[in-house]
Amino acid sequence: MSIQQPVFSKTRSEVPPDARVIDFVEGGLRELFFIQNPQFKKEMPTAAEPLKEFLSTQKNEGVWIYLPWNNEAIHCLPEELYYKLRTARNRNIINDTEQTNYRNLSVGIAGLSVGSAILSALVVSGGPKRLKIADFDTIEISNLNRIHAKITDLGANKAEVAARNVWGLDPFAELSVWSSGVSKENIEDFITGSPKLDIFIDEMDSIDLKIISRLVCKKLKVPVLMATDNGDGIILDVERFDLEPDRKIFHGLVQNEIDENSPSDFANLDFKKWLKLATMIVHPDFLTEKMIDSIPQIGKVISAIPQLGTSASVAGAATSFVVRRIANKQDMPSGRYTLNFEEAFIPGYKSPDSIKNREEKKKKFMEIFK
Repeated sequence: MSIQQPVFSKTRSEVPPDARVIDFVEGGLRELFFIQNPQFKKEMPTAAEPLKEFLSTQKNEGVWIYLPWNNEAIHCLPEELYYKLRTARNRNIINDTEQTNYRNLSVGIAGLSVGSAILSALVVSGGPKRLKIADFDTIEISNLNRIHAKITDLGANKAEVAARNVWGLDPFAELSVWSSGVSKENIEDFITGSPKLDIFIDEMDSIDLKIISRLVCKKLKVPVLMATDNGDGIILDVERFDLEPDRKIFHGLVQNEIDENSPSDFANLDFKKWLKLATMIVHPDFLTEKMIDSIPQIGKVISAIPQLGTSASVAGAATSFVVRRIANKQDMPSGRYTLNFEEAFIPGYKSPDSIKNREEKKKKFMEIFK
């Protein structure tokens, strides 16, 4: 697809004359001094002379970065120093080797609702330089409770908006933007095409594409992550096909419902069948009470599965953590992981009466899908 990308140049004369200019080379060099000399603080009088001497020795002319979609140009430090400064406060929670391994990954995200929060978390934490992002849909007002977008993005393609957000923070990112989304015809190319993905993140709605993408990842030994909003919490699925290529997709939860040899059978499900299968994939045992109450109301008093921006942010943080562990070959087993704010913060959540009430609701809920 054709999308405007950052334009790099060596001189101001190569930037459009009417562009809004932000010059931060000297400001970046000042930051660099204090990062490299942590014994000094900016407010210390004793730092003035060493800072002056440091600046006098710096001949870095920086790089000009023009962002054509908003006609802005930033005069900034080159990539290596910019990245060093942008990740300086990550240390030593993320050490230098871990940060480098994280940066060197190739990661793809299909679906940019919750996926936009995951993408944002990956980029803000200095994650993968090589990214593929896909979504055919456009930004609507009801998306603005969770998607990283502004009112001025209404009507724009989700993948293109996400790309501009990435480049606004990491102009050096190597983005492949699939604004027509993925399909059964091109999902394998999304995963295997240059660069081949190290991790695939599934945030799609289509059941058939969820199945097909996992079968491709099994064949090529690519791990799959999927974060699901769950009321005020999240569910994070980790499928380590890189370590367990014979592992059942979706942890085997729907192996009696899905023929892995005929994934296209699930391409055109009506909403009731889609909801039944989606609920089986997530599984009622993992749903919060609010989600159990809400799902039967879809098509009656609410139009779609409820999602919160706060939960999407948690999904982003959790997924980026798991991506980082996989990048660094740290122990990160396959499985289903949950973060439940209700359990963490609501008094009496684990009391016998509260547990009994949730079990009764779950039984009634499961009866709906028989």
